[in-house]
Amino acid sequence: MEWVWRIFLVWYSVGIILVGFDLLPPFLEWANAVFLYLAGALAVIYAVKTLGLLTGLTFSVIIMAFTMWAESLGVKYGWVFGAYHYEKDFGVQIFGVPLTIGFAWVMVIFTSMALVRPWLNQSFSVPGMLIYPLITSMLAVCMDLIIDPVAFVAKEYWVWEDSGPYYGIPNQNFAGWFFVSFGIQFLLYIWMTSKSAKWDELWTKRMKWLYGMMIAMFVVTSLMAGLYLAIFITISGLAVTFIAAKTGRRILINE
Repeated sequence: MEWVWRIFLVWYSVGIILVGFDLLPPFLEWANAVFLYLAGALAVIYAVKTLGLLTGLTFSVIIMAFTMWAESLGVKYGWVFGAYHYEKDFGVQIFGVPLTIGFAWVMVIFTSMALVRPWLNQSFSVPGMLIYPLITSMLAVCMDLIIDPVAFVAKEYWVWEDSGPYYGIPNQNFAGWFFVSFGIQFLLYIWMTSKSAKWDELWTKRMKWLYGMMIAMFVVTSLMAGLYLAIFITISGLAVTFIAAKTGRRILINE
């Protein structure tokens, strides 16, 4: 699976220049979908290496199906994330939602999990059952704090039909990201602390890098688009999240 990682690095390096500096020609718009497929594929590989082939694939498919269903409720009824519609072609759609979005969610879930992986080495506990999904869901929201302004304001990948104080994005969207992530991570915590996971240190490190690289790409794009508030809010959110993570870690250790 090394070749997937290498291809992603090349794609990312080219993409951060073309997309970040708004140099991507219209005939290469399809490259955005490929980028999300690759990022999601890396997360699936991590899931397989951690949970085993069958369980890793099963969790990946469930996450993909559930998040795309939740996204479809927004597209059709304005539920969960708010009312919006896609403007750009991201490839094959299911439930009215591009399959790439499902891959993106798999990436968000497993990169967030990798960042707090040591918590899953411990046995199940009630505080852990609440603190782990809380922190990982905050990490998910932090990523969306930089993704959505770029996707909506700078690139117009999708358009919100409602509005909100943060770049016109409804607050419901961020609440939806938090609770969808929380529900998934809650179940992952219960599963991971009841089973013997085979942690691959190299791929865990790569997932941490992947999270940071995604943030970095959208920070560069935000800089070029003048979305300075998005950068400040995202960095502030990450700072608060890591402080909360340290506090939560102490609670679990002293339990």
